Amino acid sequence: MKLIVLLLSLSSLLFANINMKITPNSKISSLTKKEISDIYLGKRTTIKGVNIIPLDDDKYYTEFYQTIIKKTPKQLRAYWIREMGKSKRKPPKKFTSSEIESMIQKNYIFISYSSSVLKNSKDLIVK
Repeated sequence: MKLIVLLLSLSSLLFANINMKITPNSKISSLTKKEISDIYLGKRTTIKGVNIIPLDDDKYYTEFYQTIIKKTPKQLRAYWIREMGKSKRKPPKKFTSSEIESMIQKNYIFISYSSSVLKNSKDLIVK
């Protein structure tokens, strides 16, 4: 089973200077805000048969969650405390833009929210 790692980001049209990117070999070219929210809240692990592991950009974390997920950092901490108490779900890990870029080069499929230009990536459409 392919391991597809997704790093979600924000569309430059919708969210200030942040761009939504995905690695070129991904079958996924667009996601809805609901799909993004479900992925980042651990409610969903696959999209179109592709395994998804969400990763956070440490620099744009607060902006992403307030804009897409509609939760403040305090609400998000409370959510994950409840979820980890009743299930095995865990919050996404945070990475720097350079770490994200390094991961993209390992032939996984990544989606990221970042204002940085990510090498070897293509635009991802947010519906």
